[in-house]
Amino acid sequence: MRFAIAGLNPTTTAVTSSLTPSTFGAIVTFTATITGASPTGTVGFTDNGNAIAGCSNVNVSAAKATCATSTLAVGTHAIVASCGGDASNSGSVSPAFTQVVNAGASINVALATNGGVASASSTYSVGFPVSAINNGDRSGTGWGSGGGWNDATANFFPDWVQINFSGSKTIDHVVVVTLQDNYASPVQPTASTPSKLYGVTDFSVQTWNGTAWVTQGTVSANSLVMRTVNFAAAVTTDRVRVNITNAKLQFSRIVEVEAWGN
Repeated sequence: MRFAIAGLNPTTTAVTSSLTPSTFGAIVTFTATITGASPTGTVGFTDNGNAIAGCSNVNVSAAKATCATSTLAVGTHAIVASCGGDASNSGSVSPAFTQVVNAGASINVALATNGGVASASSTYSVGFPVSAINNGDRSGTGWGSGGGWNDATANFFPDWVQINFSGSKTIDHVVVVTLQDNYASPVQPTASTPSKLYGVTDFSVQTWNGTAWVTQGTVSANSLVMRTVNFAAAVTTDRVRVNITNAKLQFSRIVEVEAWGN
């Protein structure tokens, strides 16, 4: 799009990308190329109408301006460059460039070794630390001596466990593992391993949107050791919470919480 002003040379602006499609977290450089009479001035880049951080006032050099970013969320982005013009050239706005960002390799971003930090509404004793819920062990080996978390408020709900990530992550499902029946001789659970005696039965998986918790999925009358809660769409957040509203035998018991994404 051109802005024609009497006495000024008309310009056009176009956007290209260094990498398309890209993967989440990768650095993408957008280049705005301006035609005109040796154009100078500045260019502002937007993503779906929102200014891209650090790219709202980029100087034009050799008829080009560049914007590098690694913060684009998974999905499709309309990238637009707006050239302000200068003493000899009118301003112009580029057509939208479509940038596609795909999810990278999925990892358990809740894992302690990936930077996850766990907390809880309460803890029964030092033998049931909340830090056990993101240590990578789904079996609960050593229950009562570090194998999993048990809350401290018998027959009182809700209880919750929370994991803060090492920054914002894009996740699309969470795995919740509760205590198996034969906890003294535990095995690695599968999607069909039953939980008849000690497990959490009713809970929600929630993500933080910056001001409030948003429920991404709810499980009722659970009878399995391991439950996967798939989100309707991938969510970018810096923390996840499992909010428990009922459990068997008085207490909430969680062995592991996993949040998968990148």
